[in-house]
Amino acid sequence: MPSGTPQAHSSGAHRSAADQRSSATKVLDVLTALSDHPGPHRLTDLALSTGLAKATVYRMLQSLVERGFVVTGPGSRYAIGPRFLGIANAALVDAPWHKIVRSGLEQLRAATGMSAHFAQPYGKRTVIVDSAESTDPFGLPARPGRSDDVTSTAFGQALDGHDAVLADDRDDPGVRSIAAPVFGADGQVLGAIGVAGTTFTLSDDATIDRISDLVTRTAGESSAVLGAYRRRDGVG
Repeated sequence: MPSGTPQAHSSGAHRSAADQRSSATKVLDVLTALSDHPGPHRLTDLALSTGLAKATVYRMLQSLVERGFVVTGPGSRYAIGPRFLGIANAALVDAPWHKIVRSGLEQLRAATGMSAHFAQPYGKRTVIVDSAESTDPFGLPARPGRSDDVTSTAFGQALDGHDAVLADDRDDPGVRSIAAPVFGADGQVLGAIGVAGTTFTLSDDATIDRISDLVTRTAGESSAVLGAYRRRDGVG
């Protein structure tokens, strides 16, 4: 087992590296920590996840609270506020793909009863940017804004191919998803669309095959409307 001394040294090195970040980057890191996982969050947890001093995180949170980007809850916990959600919604509505992908999400939800998601890549992670929540009271909740490593869910794994991918969620045991890539007019992958269920609801081969076909077809139709196949077919 590692001794306490190396751990302290590592923590100090991490904190030193964090101090080199600009103020804007630190604020963005705090907002990212707030949005990556369900809240509300404790100050201590936010400091640990960002690598910033508690005093620094507290000072930034107070400024964000004053401007409505963060709200406080019981026990001095923090969560994303209404102004942040307003900006996120504006970005979503203004996205040129939004209406097309939204239609696909609603079709998948209606056909499967499961929550349907559209995730986009950034760096080595994916973020769910839009969802249609399950109509089943026992279905998984939709959570736009969730961020995952690209290898941990079907949505990230689907970005490297053309077919539907089935995968168990590496970070949420018991969660299973099926996703397929959506391509933009430039022929590049725009994101991945699919459904999320449980290892129980997505267990038998017949169900998996049926939903995989639905997801693949929906992704293909969305890509076609976005003009993804014009270049391949010599058009545009």
